[in-house]
Amino acid sequence: MGMASTLETYMLRAGIEYDLVHHTPSATISEAAQKAHVRKNCVAKAVVLKDKNGFMLAVIPSEERLSLDKIESLTNRHLSLSNEPEFSPMFDDCKIGAVPPIGNAYGLNVLMDQALEENTDIYFEAGDHENLVHVTDWDFEILMRGALTAEICQH
Repeated sequence: MGMASTLETYMLRAGIEYDLVHHTPSATISEAAQKAHVRKNCVAKAVVLKDKNGFMLAVIPSEERLSLDKIESLTNRHLSLSNEPEFSPMFDDCKIGAVPPIGNAYGLNVLMDQALEENTDIYFEAGDHENLVHVTDWDFEILMRGALTAEICQH
């Protein structure tokens, strides 16, 4: 499949340079990082959240766990994890379980963990289970424009 068409169009319009890193099929983003020989802390994972006001995307390093308590205090919203049937229509050009963390491409507000800002290279799901997108920290910053950045992981 390659890159999701919505993501590809968004990145091209934003003038983002990227590489696709192909790997054998993976079931999780952590497994994708391992198969692509990429450090897990450089891989951004998307977590879809929801509340009565709609959906939001949380973006964290792939080896971390999200803290809903930290997110609730940041946003003053009672967000919970969304499940695939609820949000998959928004990501209809992506394989199930391969949501890219670029919420702007899909019209979603984004919260990003500040730990991702420490990397010079960032990798993320391309929309399938066989490719990671690789961008520089500069280009990732452009892709994440408008995201609320804070510590949102459990420690």
